[in-house]
Formats: sequence, structure tokens, C-alpha cells
Amino acid sequence: MEKVKKIILIHVPISICNFRCHYCYLAQRKECYQGIQPHMKYTPQQVAAALSKDRLSGLAFINICAAGETLLTENIDLYIKALAEEGHYIEVVTNLTITPMLEKILQLDAVLLKRIEFKCSFHYLELKEKNLLHVFAENVNKIWNAGASANIEITPSDELIPYIDEVKEFSMKHFGALPHITIARDDRTKGIDYLTNLNMDEYDQTWSTFKSGFWEYKKTIFGKKQRNFCYAGMWSLYVNLATGVARQCYCGNILGNIFENPNEPLREKPIGKCSRAHCYNGHALLTLGLIPGATQIRYGDIRNRIKEDGSEWLQPELKAFFNTKLAESNSEYSMRQKRKAILQNNIDFLKQLPTKVTRKAHRVLDELRKETKREK
Repeated sequence: MEKVKKIILIHVPISICNFRCHYCYLAQRKECYQGIQPHMKYTPQQVAAALSKDRLSGLAFINICAAGETLLTENIDLYIKALAEEGHYIEVVTNLTITPMLEKILQLDAVLLKRIEFKCSFHYLELKEKNLLHVFAENVNKIWNAGASANIEITPSDELIPYIDEVKEFSMKHFGALPHITIARDDRTKGIDYLTNLNMDEYDQTWSTFKSGFWEYKKTIFGKKQRNFCYAGMWSLYVNLATGVARQCYCGNILGNIFENPNEPLREKPIGKCSRAHCYNGHALLTLGLIPGATQIRYGDIRNRIKEDGSEWLQPELKAFFNTKLAESNSEYSMRQKRKAILQNNIDFLKQLPTKVTRKAHRVLDELRKETKREK
């Protein structure tokens, strides 16, 4: 059975979206709606070569998500195709209303489509207002009919509460099951808090009626600081598709341009200790195993639903791959290696600060260097 070796989080820096969802964390940033297509420095073939199975030493779970609507990115179908041809498993985040681009992707070979899953963001109120509900539903079923995977995920906003029964009825009719529930987050807050005016008991009582395993798991990690050793930066990378510049994760140090010299080994440095308030995308990162032992929950299980007719949202091969763990394909560090990696990561962070750092930062850097030498 094919197992996950790496997580590659691909960020597409497009500032174009056909929706204006009131709860969108991108909508909280004015710069995200400038209407600019990214200038891609590298062709799909170059990107695939830089992320080849040989270079990664195995297969990757590749999430492709834009700072806007992913399927509005020019030639995104060619990048998806090239990466799927490397054997990787692709997750495309989309509002599923850009039918021409979706149809281009669904024309790929059936072998490739088995490795492609669409995370269909079900923005019910926007779809309803724009009279696009039928388009969304038709496109979900086009994906399944083509042999790819689709899962439907809705953001539990306070404004949607009066429409819950309507959402459920629509979903059962068109998707054979209720949508999964994510958590609305407020990126403007230091703690990356819940985006709701309800108290937690009310919030839970309202949205637990969807019986979503995705929601149930996210509740257990949202707002919970992850303190164990994280292999982001080694077992995973966060990569800008336009430039090739990679970070360890959504946060973390810059590791350089990984598209520029595809024949060189990847620069891999684990983050060790995460600086974020919580792993808000831990539904994927933790279930796939970036922090070994953090959970026994598996990603394929919480993305999937079984329809009323017995069929499933995810294709069996893709679901099986999504249910593997990174530790099954990678070696874990010893305690000594972990301590050394954390020290080195702190040193790298201080080095990347502006040149006019404080005297205190210089002193900390000197102490960390001495400690690293002692670790050797």
C-alpha cells in the first residue's frame, strides 16, 4: 500500500476571488482582493521535477490552496496534472464554482483522477445569494462521476444558523450525506480564536447536529497549544507556487527556494517547537502525523462520508493513502536529536531577523550557539 512520505502545502498567491464570505480569514485582509494573477517563475514541469518522488524519497500529500479562489489561477490544471503524474495525492481547495477549470482537470486520465480530491468549500449563503447552488451541486457530482474524490465542508458561521434545516435538506438531496463542519477562525486575534458570538456550549449544541467527525476532531485541538516535537520543515513544507520559496510550515523559518535547483537535496530542518497558539489546520497536519502520537484519528476517515446509497465521498485508493501516517515512512529523532534541532531552529530564527536586532537578541544567539556546540 502507498504511504505518505511528505506533506507539501502549496500556497498560490492569487488575490482574486468571486466570493466575499463574511467569515473568510482572507477577507479580513484587504490585500487579498487586488485582482492580481501571480507571476509563475517556474513551469508545471519544473515544479514537478522539484517535487519529484525521487527527490522527496516517496509520495506526498499535496494540498493546493490559494489566497483567493484556487481554480481562478491560470494554468492551475497543468500544475495539478504534473504533480499527479509524479504519483502524488493532491487535495485542491475550491469554492467549486469555476466550472471551465474544473472540467479541464476532470479530463485527466482516470488513473490520475483517483489521486485527486477536491475540498469543496460549501459557502451556502454566498451560493444562495449568487444563485449558484445548482452549479456547486452539479460540480460535486461531476467530480464523483469522473472518478475523483470530493468532500463537502461548511463553515459554521452565526449568520448561517437560521438556514441549518435548509442546508441539511439540500445536502442530503445532492450529496447523499450532510456536509462536514469546520471551525470559523479569527486570524486577527493573537490566539487565532473562534469566530462566533455564541458561547462554546451553544456553538457545540448548534453544530454537533451535523454528526461530523471532522468537527468532533477539530474541537479537540482548536485552541490547544501543541507542545510535543513537530517535524514540520522536515516531513512537511509550506511552498509558494509562484516563487518556490519554502517555509517549515504556515509559520516557521524560511528554508529557501526549493524549485531553483531540483537536483540538489531538499533543505530539511524540523521546527521542533511550534510558536503558534494552536495548530488550526491540525485536522490534516496532526492526523497525518506531523507530531507522532498526537492522535490516532486518520485523515481519510474524517474527510469521508458514506452516502445513503452506500457509496463513499472518497475513492478507496485515496482514502487508504490519506489514512497512512508520516511515521510509517520516516524515522523519528532521538531525544538528543530533538534538543539539538530545537536549538538550531531558534538560531536560524534569530539569524533571519532584521540586521538591527536588539542586544538581547545577540546575547540569546550567542548562548544558543554555545549550547549547540555542547550538544555536539
